[in-house]
Amino acid sequence: MAATAAVLAGAVAWGPHHCKLAFPMVIGCAMGSYESLAGGMFAATAALFAGWLAWSAVQVQISAEEKRAAADRVEIENVLQGDLDYMADGLSSVWKILAELDRSDDLPAETLTARLEGVIYGIGKIAKNISTIRSMITALGWERRRAYERLLEGLERLAEFRDVNHFDVHDALFAAMDVSDDFRMLRPETGEYFKGLWQRSHKAWTLGYAIAVQAGVGDKYYEEDDTGEN
Repeated sequence: MAATAAVLAGAVAWGPHHCKLAFPMVIGCAMGSYESLAGGMFAATAALFAGWLAWSAVQVQISAEEKRAAADRVEIENVLQGDLDYMADGLSSVWKILAELDRSDDLPAETLTARLEGVIYGIGKIAKNISTIRSMITALGWERRRAYERLLEGLERLAEFRDVNHFDVHDALFAAMDVSDDFRMLRPETGEYFKGLWQRSHKAWTLGYAIAVQAGVGDKYYEEDDTGEN
């Protein structure tokens, strides 16, 4: 309507006087008398329409990509949640064996070796997909990605215990306990695998506690918190 009004006004103001002032005949008369004006208007209209089509196509593509990315994130989370169950199940067995070894000082050498070989086997199974998981989580949001990265770092520390001849049971046990919290943070259901095993609450997993552990007073502080003493 605005373009029609503009053409009509132009036709009345500058158009040939032989044009009859009746709509829509005056439009055709004016356009016929000013071919250059008509050509310019059609070209401008075509350019605007082409631009609108291009913009619409971009918006459709963006929407499709966003939907595809959202679907990918859902699929990745579903796959990873299954992996967490699988790994947490294995970790609970590793933890139990290490806890038993940590309490025993007089096991026969053959028994000790068998236990450690089982633990090392389990650690290998738990940590074997670290690189694959790290690639998958790049599609997730930053908060979830950071939580998964912390889990993977814990698994990498656990994976360092692979030598049966130079195996530190206490350090390996602490590494297993450490990473169990990351499992529970990412998938609370995995807490079922660790029932009956000594573990810190999520609330106690703080930077302050980590510093206390490094200073060698982590267990003391934890016991004090449990008893309610300061």
